[in-house]
Amino acid sequence: MTALPSSTSEPRSREAPEPSSASSAASKGDASAPDAHGAGPRRALVQDIKPTPIKERSPLGVVDLTLGPGQHLKAVGVVYGVEHTIEGEGYRATLFLDQYNQRIRILSYEAPDHQALVLAVRYLAEANGFDKIIAFATRDDWQEFLRFGYVLEAVIAHYHRGEDAYVVSKFRSQERLSSGVLMEEILLIERILAAPEPPADPSPLPADVELRLARSSDLAELVELYAEIFETYPSPLLHASYLEAILQKDSLFAVCTVKGRIVAAASAELHPGDLAAELTDCATRPEARGRGLMSQLLRRLERELTTRGYICAYTMARARSYGMNAVFHGLGYTFMGRLVNNCDIYGAYEDMNIWVRRLERPKVPAGFTRSEEEDDEVAS
Repeated sequence: MTALPSSTSEPRSREAPEPSSASSAASKGDASAPDAHGAGPRRALVQDIKPTPIKERSPLGVVDLTLGPGQHLKAVGVVYGVEHTIEGEGYRATLFLDQYNQRIRILSYEAPDHQALVLAVRYLAEANGFDKIIAFATRDDWQEFLRFGYVLEAVIAHYHRGEDAYVVSKFRSQERLSSGVLMEEILLIERILAAPEPPADPSPLPADVELRLARSSDLAELVELYAEIFETYPSPLLHASYLEAILQKDSLFAVCTVKGRIVAAASAELHPGDLAAELTDCATRPEARGRGLMSQLLRRLERELTTRGYICAYTMARARSYGMNAVFHGLGYTFMGRLVNNCDIYGAYEDMNIWVRRLERPKVPAGFTRSEEEDDEVAS
């Protein structure tokens, strides 16, 4: 068992509820205002909707967690969550006891006996007062979870080395199960999907903007950017020590700069065992919104993932944010479901939309070699 800050798979996923362009806003908390179709003229702003709390925020300073019968942990400091392995007859699983978001994420599992696993996880949820449990099940066993009251919320196509992941969840309270804005979110997605087919790629990067992968020397400025954009965040992204630990290791970051100053950033949270990555941590300074920078950043991260052999790119976007949902639709991602009351952003739980795209290594015509652009950027 290791105590550590929550990372996401979320989601670090992640948005300031202020005006953003029609293609703006947030993936797991994005306060950007990108243009899904390229730089062009700045678009009219669409107001993002701030969430309404359904319960009190969980304490982070001193946390008491139950790890098993007669096994307890008291953690002092800013504790987002604890990664913990449980094992019993017929199962073994690694869990993330997500204190910040009051849930359990089943990170990995082996379960010849699904009932034994489900009961063990349910015990921990009840003992700690967590009211949501999430697992990325496989094609072979996702229906086993349904037998024990789990519901299928989304599918992340190609997640498990090309095979689909089935996001199954168990709710433990009426408040967590119910979303009062679900119909609004359904209509928002219908609007986006009904829009004309966007161009295959963003317009060229504005001439005054440099796009590159982040470096260790960018740490202080990245923390400054995220602190400016986000009041609170469901992962420790606002802490420099956490960002230093994950930068270009567990997560890849890309940045846009103007005159050497970072004006926008996004990341890809890596799941190398599955060859999947979550695109998240999207943020754009107010003065740089509406220029198509977020689309450019996401495409840059996709290229890097492709060169590393990753198969799946996905995101969790705030279901009430028109902007970021429009961005991912514009980039060719497929809407694959919605996670209800999934993570706490700005003091309240948010429904998160799942968007997925299979990454394909571009074909190189005979007689040509691949560009060394990525290698040059990594070395810079």
